[in-house]
Amino acid sequence: MTEKLEKILTKTGERNFLLSLIRYGRRYFSDSIEFIDFLTEAIAANPIIKEKFIGQLIPIFRNIHMQKFMTDFRILSDDKLITLLFRHIGNKILPQISDDETLLSLTNEVLYSNGNHNFVKLIPVDRWLKFYEALFKGDTVICNREYVKKQIREGALILIDRIVGGAADTEVFKMSQIKSIEENPFQKLARNLIRILQDHEIVDSDKIGKLEYQIKTCQIYLDNIINQKEKKGISLQITIKITCLRQQLERISILLHALHLLDNESLTFAMANITKNWLGFYSPKSSIINSFQSTIYILTSLVIWHNRQTGEKYITTTPKEYMQMFYSAMGGGFLVAVLCFIKAQMGMGTYAPFTQAMLYSFNYAWGFVAIYLMHWVLATKQPAMTAAALAHTLNQDEKSVSDYKEFGLLFIRLFRSQFIAFIGNVLAVFVTAVLIFYLLSYSTGIELINLHKAEKFRGEVVNLDFKIFWYASIAGIFLFLSGLVSGLTENYTRYHNIPERLYNHPLLKKFVKEKKRRKWGNWYENKIGGISGNVFLGLCLGSAFLIGNFLGIPFDIRHITFSGGNYAMALCYFNFDISWKEFLTGFVGIFGIGIFNFLVSFSLSLWVAMKSVNVPTKEMGKILYSALKLFIKNPICFFLPVK
Repeated sequence: MTEKLEKILTKTGERNFLLSLIRYGRRYFSDSIEFIDFLTEAIAANPIIKEKFIGQLIPIFRNIHMQKFMTDFRILSDDKLITLLFRHIGNKILPQISDDETLLSLTNEVLYSNGNHNFVKLIPVDRWLKFYEALFKGDTVICNREYVKKQIREGALILIDRIVGGAADTEVFKMSQIKSIEENPFQKLARNLIRILQDHEIVDSDKIGKLEYQIKTCQIYLDNIINQKEKKGISLQITIKITCLRQQLERISILLHALHLLDNESLTFAMANITKNWLGFYSPKSSIINSFQSTIYILTSLVIWHNRQTGEKYITTTPKEYMQMFYSAMGGGFLVAVLCFIKAQMGMGTYAPFTQAMLYSFNYAWGFVAIYLMHWVLATKQPAMTAAALAHTLNQDEKSVSDYKEFGLLFIRLFRSQFIAFIGNVLAVFVTAVLIFYLLSYSTGIELINLHKAEKFRGEVVNLDFKIFWYASIAGIFLFLSGLVSGLTENYTRYHNIPERLYNHPLLKKFVKEKKRRKWGNWYENKIGGISGNVFLGLCLGSAFLIGNFLGIPFDIRHITFSGGNYAMALCYFNFDISWKEFLTGFVGIFGIGIFNFLVSFSLSLWVAMKSVNVPTKEMGKILYSALKLFIKNPICFFLPVK
């Protein structure tokens, strides 16, 4: 083993030495702890190996520049989300590696391989301490204590300048409850920190304690801004700024502790802790996805909060509420039957694909908006909202048995609410479609549906064509996205204070009375989220077939209620010339479509909602198990409101 190490030590190439050393450790040792113990013993026992080791390390670390590593590495910049995303992807594909004396470039090159990083990061502090004690033997040669302190002070000064500038941003300051810039905690932190750093003061325990308290105050200031999101709304730009400020504050804290160690401990102890802590900058938690996790979490939690407010209305508890859900669902089914006939007429016309898509989209959109404004129910619109209410039954910290039980009980209420909504939708759309077909056929003589359409509508559900369930899953994705659009629109409305701006609009003041303007503003605030989500859903459902046509792939949508209406029209066209077995099989296909609509929409919505309340995905097993136990114990309560 020693011979191989000596061979590596005789090679030149600076960074290549570190790469060769890590590859050597990964290849010949079971883990990194065994490897660093071997290096420590070899350096301590053999002066020649130690001399060569130092000779290799000096050119790499003696005058290395650390500022960019400390101030930029894995910290979000204050920029557009798309720009940030492409920048992170670009840095992953083409890392920032150049032939310069920077710690950033060195780290990117040596730790670019996940295997290298995972190998090195597992080395504990006590092993680093023994390694440095064997290597340094005092404050000499490789690491100049004052040079490292100078680099850290400069990095901290750069960070505090950025932090103060970010906290003074107009949008961030507007969201805060502090009205005077002098009361801004970032200003107080900056004054104390700049004085300590520029005067080269010793960072003792008292100073660390005071600075940590001020950093905590700044973090609370940012938390208070986020906590107002449900009342005022928040923009994606603000969430990026706040995430950036939080990361910079955390990095300042790490640098201050490094200075404290360098001022008050031995060089070996300080460097052991700094090495271990700074390796964390390159943690997988800083990957592309997780770099945006805290930012997206803020906005997602806000969307889910809005959806939860709506979703709670869709979960019935009492028999009276259960029947009200049934009647509301029948209203939704009645209107969908009308939409089915309008869409069938559009489908028999000769239009360009884009024109036909726009006609379909308009038909879906006005129908969904009408159902929403009339307080009727479309069953598949519920999961995106109710999933948010379910996720919030779980605490964000410790999950107890009672949390899962509460989730299970709420899931029972949700399931039976969804069940009766399905029944109401399908029953109403089928009966209404039959009545409309015979009424219009005998009174007008209009061809309501042609043979091709009738055979298609009947065949795909009676034959249980697998594609209809794939199409139902696509519709489920669109249903999920429409829920997000609703929440985002409500957030945008609150953040930009649209209702008050409408109320105070100069032109409206001239022609509309105050009471009516207030009424319009309140209506807009309460309804715009639902309207936007339904319009978006209409556009998606109406235009989906264009994607399939353009790409030549099976891409379309199927929706339980519309499939029920189409099936009724097809049966009417054939004067119900169908066996009872095929008739019932058709309803199996229709409810199968509904199941896929529900499962896909609900699963995606629940996953996002769980992320928004910081519930790990792995908890899903316990959650579903609690619901399964309740189903085995009392299955009837999943369908009827019984005790």
